[in-house]
Parts: sequence; C-alpha cells; structure tokens
Amino acid sequence: MTEVAIVAFAQSQVMVRDDSTTSGVEMLVPIFGEVYAQTGLTRADIGFWCSGSSDYLAGRAFSFVQAVDAIGAVPPIMESHVEMDGAWALYEAWVKILTGEADIALAYGFGKASGAELRRVLALQLDPYLLAPLWPDSVSVAALQARLGIEAGRWTEKDMAQVAARSRAAAVANPSAQVAGEVAIEDLLARP
Repeated sequence: MTEVAIVAFAQSQVMVRDDSTTSGVEMLVPIFGEVYAQTGLTRADIGFWCSGSSDYLAGRAFSFVQAVDAIGAVPPIMESHVEMDGAWALYEAWVKILTGEADIALAYGFGKASGAELRRVLALQLDPYLLAPLWPDSVSVAALQARLGIEAGRWTEKDMAQVAARSRAAAVANPSAQVAGEVAIEDLLARP
C-alpha cells in the first residue's frame, strides 16, 4: 500500500465576533501561505485540492466556490469539495493519493457561521414534523444526546468531564484554541 504522510498543518484563530466579515478568501490565503512556508511547496506542486465546509451552516449556497478564489484561477487545478468538515476532505485527498491520481494533496476545512443565530439555524436540521417545531437549540440537542448515552450505560457524567478536562488541558499549547485551561474534573461535575 502507498505510504501517505501529513507533512504540514496550519490553523487560523477562531474568532467569535458579531462584526466579523472575514470571507473564505481572507481566511484561507494566510493559511495556504503558512503551509507553503512549512513545506517549501508552491501552488504548482499541489496535485489535488479538497475543501470541506458547510453551505448550510454558512447560510449561503455555493460558498465553497469562494475558497477556490483563494487558491488562484490560473493555471487550472484539480479540486473537490465535500459538504462536511476538514477530516472528510482529508479522507478524499488520501484516497486520491492512494489511487495514484495525485502525489501531493492539500486538504482544508473552513467555515463562517451564518449571520443568523447559530443555535436556531442548527435546529433546522432536525425532523421537520416533530422536532424542528420545538426549536431545541444545539446545546439542548447535545444535552439530550449526552443524557441518552448516560441512560444507555455508554458513559457517565464523570467520563464526559474527564474528556472535557483532558481536551482543555491539551488546548493550552494551542494559541488558536477557543477554549483552553486546566480545570479539575470535580469542578466540572459541580457545575450545572
């Protein structure tokens, strides 16, 4: 089997701002530049580009097309888009390399939330007859999922607190992380 390696990684700052107008191009150009700098590659070296994003969450159709503008129009490239996240884009890029269609691929995920209230937008993905009319927000849906897992014996509240504490501790070393810091499992369990 062909060996495939990830040779570079770049991440932008996660910004939670009401007045943010950053476009896909503004988000991606510096990230692509960082990857080129890490690897010594140029745009011409990339045999396949794959993006992962969600037009649904962005609230606009074909928003991924703008990302192609960040790559550049000339010369033409082989690219693809998945209506998913960067992990799914990475999978498609991996498949392209394994099949021999590309030697070097650049996979990336990007997104900008809808201008609408995200917690309400996410409720629209639910069953339109029974659940969506109740307008449960995304946090409430996550809480229901967590409760179902607890009641099914799949995990405990302590298990979930351990994951949260471990993830926040790991994020301390990442200056681009949105939530980071040391927190005691007992403190998490004491919160509502």
